[in-house]
Amino acid sequence: MANLYKLLITTVLFIFLQAYSLAQVTAVGADYSKPTSFLRGKPDMIHVFFSPLTGNLEARHHSGENSGFTWEKLDVSAQAFFSVHAESGVSVSSFGNLTDGGYRVTADSAGAGTSIDTFAVWVIIDTFNLEGEIKYSSTCEWLDLDATVRPGSNVPYRIYQFENSSGILYDSIIYNRLTTDWTTSADIYDGLPDIDDSWAKWNKTTVSEPAPLADAVYTVTIKDVFGKTVTASTPLIAAIAVYPAFTVEARDENGNWASTSTYATDNNSALYRVRFKHNDSRHATKYTWKGYGNIYMEATRNVLIWSQTTTDAGETVYPAFPHRTGILDGYPTGKYGFQLIVENTSTGCSDSSLLSYINVAPSDLPSKSIPNAFTPNGDGQNDVFKFIKSQEPKSMRTIRIQIFDRAGHSVYSYSGDYEQWQGWNGKLNNSGAQCTSGVYYYVVSGTGWDDKSHDGKEYRSFLHLFTD
Repeated sequence: MANLYKLLITTVLFIFLQAYSLAQVTAVGADYSKPTSFLRGKPDMIHVFFSPLTGNLEARHHSGENSGFTWEKLDVSAQAFFSVHAESGVSVSSFGNLTDGGYRVTADSAGAGTSIDTFAVWVIIDTFNLEGEIKYSSTCEWLDLDATVRPGSNVPYRIYQFENSSGILYDSIIYNRLTTDWTTSADIYDGLPDIDDSWAKWNKTTVSEPAPLADAVYTVTIKDVFGKTVTASTPLIAAIAVYPAFTVEARDENGNWASTSTYATDNNSALYRVRFKHNDSRHATKYTWKGYGNIYMEATRNVLIWSQTTTDAGETVYPAFPHRTGILDGYPTGKYGFQLIVENTSTGCSDSSLLSYINVAPSDLPSKSIPNAFTPNGDGQNDVFKFIKSQEPKSMRTIRIQIFDRAGHSVYSYSGDYEQWQGWNGKLNNSGAQCTSGVYYYVVSGTGWDDKSHDGKEYRSFLHLFTD
């Protein structure tokens, strides 16, 4: 019984809604529709037309019978509706070529079930469009792109609700918020990483930091708040900007060069050998390298450590020279700045890299780098007395090593260039005679490239030599 009752209610409700659904205003050809969102009263419908730039509405009485229809348009300044069109004895009333505004239609049926239907509808003619072609201007520093649209962003569309009891109009605003998307026919930054592309969000935009580095066609797609989309493209725009980009290579102890990113760390030891490559730069025909000396030690002036200019685009590798004498082929201790300046001699465009730094650690001779035992027995393991690799001294210019037996006789000595010292192999004063196993005494001292002397008691101790 309960189920039969529910079925009866559902059937009656369906018949009622089906009949009532005939009472409506439809927008013929509307591109976008949504209800109003006023705080008071029932919602009305908003219909937006893109093209043609006129609106078309149709009204029906809920009975489906022939009826009389009166159309009115809102006069905002007078806060009242005024009659603009009327029809009688028709089942469907059409009203076309409408402009922006609020419309109200009254459908009066004189049939057996006499009743009046009233609807309010809001028509917006969306004239959003591009104004001409994309304007552009290309320089060495930027590319300006201007896709001018009308109306622009955040232009308000006002929708009103007429309060009959008070005669007051209440308004609601829909702002024309735009979404913009620029695309290009090529990678305008030519593979360079970490370039900001936030410029692609605005219809009037500047592409800079850097300017485009590759030729490309730029296409803009702009959508308004109602979903209307416009698009346009530029012709191929040639890139004329230059861009300084370089890599740094360091030379290892075997004389091999390899790319490095550690030149700015604090652990590089003098003499640190580096060279620069500008082959990652873009559109340049002339390259100038500038280097600056230790700006912390020499606070009164910057010392030029190296400068070279070339117009040969194929010459991509330059050695770096020290700032003190032509004899050195690396950097003494300190912090050094270097910079690449690039230029295109045809366009006159130029740019420079940010000042980068080479850090060379101050001198350090850790006492824990000196081993207390070694085994010169020819097995290839620990055969030489030399500094422990993991604790190796930093930025030492000269070193002095003296080793004595228990009787105080000298069995080994070295004094000279730190980098030339190969260690002690356990031979008596570098002769062919092997020193016997036992305890020896060493004295180590040295001078760093920063002229710091390392000659303390911590560099004097005992050494165990094992030949078995």
